[in-house]
Amino acid sequence: MHVLRKLFVVELKLLLREPAAWLLVLMLPLVLVTMFGLTANPRTNTNPIVTYFPAMALSLGVAQLALTVLPSALANCRENGILRRMASTPVHPSKLLGAQLAVSLLMALAALAMVLVVGSLVLGFPLPKEPLGFALAFLLGTGALFAVGLCVAAVAPSGRVASGIGAGVFFLSIVFGGVFMPAEVSPKFMIAIGSYLPIGASMQAMRASWAGQWPETLPLVAMAGLIVVFGAVAARTFRWE
Repeated sequence: MHVLRKLFVVELKLLLREPAAWLLVLMLPLVLVTMFGLTANPRTNTNPIVTYFPAMALSLGVAQLALTVLPSALANCRENGILRRMASTPVHPSKLLGAQLAVSLLMALAALAMVLVVGSLVLGFPLPKEPLGFALAFLLGTGALFAVGLCVAAVAPSGRVASGIGAGVFFLSIVFGGVFMPAEVSPKFMIAIGSYLPIGASMQAMRASWAGQWPETLPLVAMAGLIVVFGAVAARTFRWE
């Protein structure tokens, strides 16, 4: 535990030295929720579509973290020989992976806090009316995205390749995940596809809990399944060298 804590501190310091990465993760959802908050009048707007804006902003920030920042960081460690050198020491590379995931989770929680606090206190967006359902949706959605991101990191030989693959997966995810357009105006086939994708399922579950409803079973089961499947694939294919 002591080693993991030290690695966590080191990885956090390394991330903070790359402001382009962590500022994008934090500022992207903040800018989006602020922009839509200033135009959608969430304090007086009772249309259910108002739940789309904070959920979309949060989903984009976490997806950016999981699909580009995390895979790139791990692939860079492999490319620079850090994982290979660690393999010859008593500190197993898996502890570095654990530290990376812990730092990424901290960033995701920071993005969540900023969206909820700024969105609610400053802009007037309602807080999730079903908090337990929202917490479950957020954790499952974040876990599913991290699992997919680890699959990208597992096969990418370099940070540049990881960024390229992650960007492609990110783009496809937001196209079919109900991010570009709210479900109210999206084609039904895209909503159906999105129910099985991490961003789409997360968006559906978070929006439902934001409106005071318990999330439907399908997106929750889909996210849990994605964690199991992609987590297993990542563990089986992950290369330390």
